[in-house]
Amino acid sequence: MRNRSYSLTGALLATLVFSPVLFAQTAARPDATKSNQTPANSQAPDLSGIWAPRPDGIPINTWDSSDPFGKTPDLAPMAPWAAAKWKQARPPFGAKQTYEDSNDPVQRYCDPPGTTRIYMYPYEFTIIQTPKMVYILYEFTRVWRSIAMNQEHSKDPDQTWMGDSIGKYDGDTLVIDTIGFNEKTWLDHTGHPHSDALHVVERLRRADPGTMELSVTVEDPKAYTKSFSGKKYFVATSSPMGEAICVYTEMDSFQKNVIDPTTAEPKK
Repeated sequence: MRNRSYSLTGALLATLVFSPVLFAQTAARPDATKSNQTPANSQAPDLSGIWAPRPDGIPINTWDSSDPFGKTPDLAPMAPWAAAKWKQARPPFGAKQTYEDSNDPVQRYCDPPGTTRIYMYPYEFTIIQTPKMVYILYEFTRVWRSIAMNQEHSKDPDQTWMGDSIGKYDGDTLVIDTIGFNEKTWLDHTGHPHSDALHVVERLRRADPGTMELSVTVEDPKAYTKSFSGKKYFVATSSPMGEAICVYTEMDSFQKNVIDPTTAEPKK
């Protein structure tokens, strides 16, 4: 069994490059496309099971389909205040990639990555379906979400890391509508900010028996002049999720022992 206990070393390097071991583990096995969970609602598509990033997929750094790899993040349709805040970001990915004095809230403080960014890490997630609730359990940082089905949003939702989510089925697709975010997370790996008006719509469907298509649409009228969206694909797997907890002491150790020595100027 794999041991993917989270450390900053693993999180950063695994995000940048998938190892052959990870490829082998996440590839759909012959029995992986057959879930042993059946939604109680027979009308609902069966999306249950464990899902991993598609081994042949290229990791994305933004949800903007016009710039998925974050090569031109400055061209995102940001409001002036959001553009100014983005310029202050020192992300470990994308065009402004740096490990020196990074202010990435995940890397620096072990903050949860948030609903939009968590899918960008090369870790698994599990979907559990019931008639009234759908649960998504994420391997990375061990966070989970509950999506109330066929309900309305709270009139005054609390502002949280993962937001207030409601869901419905649209044919073969699970549609998740989320509001009520705090402003502490980045939208993506390149440091794009968001406001408390962030509205995210996720659409999950089986593109084929062993492949999950995730489409994410981002709308934030306070921070962006228009909405944008992108897609990412995952594969069914029977490999169990491991422990991938963000630990500040490990991050601090990695910063001092790996990042600082490699980013410091050579002694003359």
